[in-house]
Amino acid sequence: MVRVNFDPVLIRLLREVKYLQLLDIQVPDAAAELYKHVNVYRSQKGNLDIIVDIYNEILRTLLSVEKPLLSDRI
Repeated sequence: MVRVNFDPVLIRLLREVKYLQLLDIQVPDAAAELYKHVNVYRSQKGNLDIIVDIYNEILRTLLSVEKPLLSDRI
């Protein structure tokens, strides 16, 4: 099985920046610059999660007799 290895520290940082900005608290420039691309990160992580879920589901439901037939494609 495959899993998404998206940096959990980055996810926490983006979440904290969001809430700090909602409270009108100044955040470091580097964090604010990263937060400008929050939609890109969210979209990429979401797409990766979907791809991994589909791939893992295929592996889970694949019969043992089918695996050799599809080994070059998996």
